[in-house]
Amino acid sequence: MDEIRERFERLKRQLKRKFNKNKKPKNRAKNRNRKHPNSEQRKKQLKSRERSELAKEAARDKLRPKEALDRKNAPTNKKRKKKKITKEEFERRKKKKRKENIVEIVKFMLPVVLFAVFVFFFILNTSPHMVDGDSMSPTLLNKDRVIVRRTKEPKRYEIITFKPPVKSDFQYVKRIIGMPGDLVWTEGSDLFINHQAESLPKVSELSAANELPDGTIKVNVSEDCLDQMSQLKKIPKGHYFVLGDNRNNSSDSRAFGLVDGQAIEGVVSFRFAPFDNIGWIK
Repeated sequence: MDEIRERFERLKRQLKRKFNKNKKPKNRAKNRNRKHPNSEQRKKQLKSRERSELAKEAARDKLRPKEALDRKNAPTNKKRKKKKITKEEFERRKKKKRKENIVEIVKFMLPVVLFAVFVFFFILNTSPHMVDGDSMSPTLLNKDRVIVRRTKEPKRYEIITFKPPVKSDFQYVKRIIGMPGDLVWTEGSDLFINHQAESLPKVSELSAANELPDGTIKVNVSEDCLDQMSQLKKIPKGHYFVLGDNRNNSSDSRAFGLVDGQAIEGVVSFRFAPFDNIGWIK
């Protein structure tokens, strides 16, 4: 049986070889028939194009410098080895990046700051002022820097800066307590200010605190202030009575009397230094 199988396999192989030999020339004939009749012309055209391109390339190479040709002909390494970065190099690059970021921030913020300064000092007609002393603590502390609005009309309880009617190298910062038109009267060394009453209380009621009109403020004043205020029934137009928030450590209207409106620089509106206490002033 094995011999018969072997013979059968040999016959199969022989038949396949004969079949393949007979098939090859047919395929070649078919391929020859498929060729376009103008294939020879196309070959000639392609050759002529290749020659013209080579000639152009040669002309370009003549015009290029030798270094460029060497670079062109030099083999390029597609895969470049990454250079290992040391810790020192990494830190140096990090610091450089930080500096660049800071410079960019400064470039961006500088025009904004300049514009804000222009608006504050020219358009809004404001000026900076430094607080000297602790007469306005805890609202304002020594060395605080504030913005003063010079065009704003002062109102009751607002903080103002002004040139005091006494000899001083600095402008004072105080809070307005008495406005023009407020009723005023004195009793001993005490001054009474009221902005709600329409007329002065009776003489018999002056000493009784429980009989005083609503909104009356009682202040102990100096002799100079008492001489000035005892002659008045109302605070004159364009004059203000001012006090410091720190009453125990403040030289104000209790000592020198009323403040002329023309001596007022402006109203304190904003504190810009120190930076941890920036904000609007009330």
